[in-house]
Amino acid sequence: MTKTTNHVPQSSVILFGLTSIGKPKAGTFKPTEAEAARKAAVKLGLQVFEIADESTRAFAAKVPAGQIHGHGDAIVPFVPKALYASIENLARPNPVKPTKPNSRIASPRPRLPANWNDIKVGDRVLAQDSDPKDGWWQATVVDRNGEIFKLRWPRSERGRPFQKHRLTLGLICPNEDVENGGIGSDKSSDGPRTRFPQDWVAIKVDQIVLAKEDGPCEQWWEAKTIKLEKNVFTLEWRDRPDLPSIERPRFSLGLVHPAPKAR
Repeated sequence: MTKTTNHVPQSSVILFGLTSIGKPKAGTFKPTEAEAARKAAVKLGLQVFEIADESTRAFAAKVPAGQIHGHGDAIVPFVPKALYASIENLARPNPVKPTKPNSRIASPRPRLPANWNDIKVGDRVLAQDSDPKDGWWQATVVDRNGEIFKLRWPRSERGRPFQKHRLTLGLICPNEDVENGGIGSDKSSDGPRTRFPQDWVAIKVDQIVLAKEDGPCEQWWEAKTIKLEKNVFTLEWRDRPDLPSIERPRFSLGLVHPAPKAR
């Protein structure tokens, strides 16, 4: 007679991330819960690590189970900083051994769309809050219904996701495409000048773009290009021309849609 053992379902994915105040959270999910977990990760701004081999399955056993039917952020529990650092390290393309158990490892940068037709769920864009006077902030796309996008402020618990029309969103230049020469083309700069450039190559003097202010807030404001020298623009803040001018490289600027919808 053969001995039987109970089959223990193995985890398929790990969801992990930080709360708005920097507390680490992580949880594992079974294969039957994986698809729902991935959708929840997009809505909650969490990262997803796919468990693909025996070594990662053994590590996943150390991570507490998530609750796919939990309320809001409660689907993943809080975890110790040392365990969270290990998850981040394992999720990196080329994992390295942390020098300190509690050291923070930079999270992978979200995808940045190359143009407004390229915006997809999970992308990072720029959006304004309810008052345009508050400037522009980075936001994550969590859903789409035609031309209307549902967004969420990263690491924020300021209520539910909010909606914006595609034409009201701003774009951040995708660094990887710039390095490969994939943003815009020389032909785009030969077209008629508009108030808002259609891509980064098309930016000229006397146009309106988005520039990130100096400091920790990472807030973006509309600015006017007044000078160009060696691919570096001198700009003045559109609504505060009394402030000192600033300098920004071309590909560090953000774009407002050339035909923006009233916001």
